Amino acid sequence: MTASPYVTILLSGASSQVMMKQRNLGFAEDLVVRGFVRSYLREMRGSGGRPRYDELGADAVARLSFGGVRRLREMLWTERQALRDLEDRRAADSLTSALRDLDSRIQILDDLLH
Repeated sequence: MTASPYVTILLSGASSQVMMKQRNLGFAEDLVVRGFVRSYLREMRGSGGRPRYDELGADAVARLSFGGVRRLREMLWTERQALRDLEDRRAADSLTSALRDLDSRIQILDDLLH
């Protein structure tokens, strides 16, 4: 018997959701991750008050696999580092807030999977 690349968890609550842990992202999910990165960057650059990173994080966790959420976090971290290199501290600090939100969501998912 071979090990499955997927782990399925059913979460109870107002609605049931299925989370999957994948080793490799598919092309379609990679496109969704890149769309989330664009949304995060759009929120970061917006001037309409506090960025809605919590809403984006909740949507990402609902739509992406565990690996997809981790990939999103890695891509945002890279963007933050590039902003730090450009000395745009305000934007980098804003993305730090987004990364902290995703880190806490990843930790919760990791706890559920183990």
